[in-house]
Amino acid sequence: MVVTLPPILPDTLGIVKQIDTPEPAPEDAAPAPDGRSSRWARHRAQRRVELIRTARSAVDEIGPQASMEEIASACRTSKSVYYRYFGDKAGLQRAVGEYTVTRMRDRLGEAARAADTFEGTVEAMVAEYLLSIERSPAVYRFVVGVAPDPGRHERRRHERARGEKAGREEPPAEPDPHGQRYLVEEFADSVASLLAEAHVRHSPDGRRLEEPMLSYWASSTIGMVRGAGEAWMNTPAGTARPPRERMAELILGWAVNGLRPSVAPTPGGPAG
Repeated sequence: MVVTLPPILPDTLGIVKQIDTPEPAPEDAAPAPDGRSSRWARHRAQRRVELIRTARSAVDEIGPQASMEEIASACRTSKSVYYRYFGDKAGLQRAVGEYTVTRMRDRLGEAARAADTFEGTVEAMVAEYLLSIERSPAVYRFVVGVAPDPGRHERRRHERARGEKAGREEPPAEPDPHGQRYLVEEFADSVASLLAEAHVRHSPDGRRLEEPMLSYWASSTIGMVRGAGEAWMNTPAGTARPPRERMAELILGWAVNGLRPSVAPTPGGPAG
């Protein structure tokens, strides 16, 4: 008896699976951002800048001693919103400080680049600095002693990733209180670099300072300008102080000509 076996079909299903099934993505591959995550990140960034601006205006009106509750009330929002975005008052001070210092540095840079002479560069930078602290002395005092957070950029990246994954806001990590440099010191260093660049750009070869003397001179000059400006800003009430334009002239003279008054040499005596 002959038994007829059914024909053996090839395993096409396995072949199809081998062709159509993609290889698993590596574990360290970054997920492709979707539209909702991108919109959420943009909204959060815009909201953060809005909160910084309103907080700055509130401090300008209330004073540098303003509490989180007073700032939130002046901005017509809840205190929890500021805690959610900035962690605590130190975090808010850092954010306002970064925003304020960046704007000041940009304006000083524009003033320096627009000047045609070295004296004009110093004059423009001094005038812009005094204008900034005169317009918002409370904001300057609010941020002047704030230590920057060294890990702020990395932490924000992780916070943003967590928030996008969960589809909701999460409070940021506690700010690191052990900043290594103060915001205003970082600002002074960057302005000193602008001043050094202006010196190199406008000075002839024979009178151009070389490093490290150039850095010493620029840092000492910026320190003098900052110290004189803060002393002028903190002039006690009831004490006459020169107007901003006159103070700018005085500081310019000290920075360019030195602190020693110019006196005509005595005939027959030593020069200077």
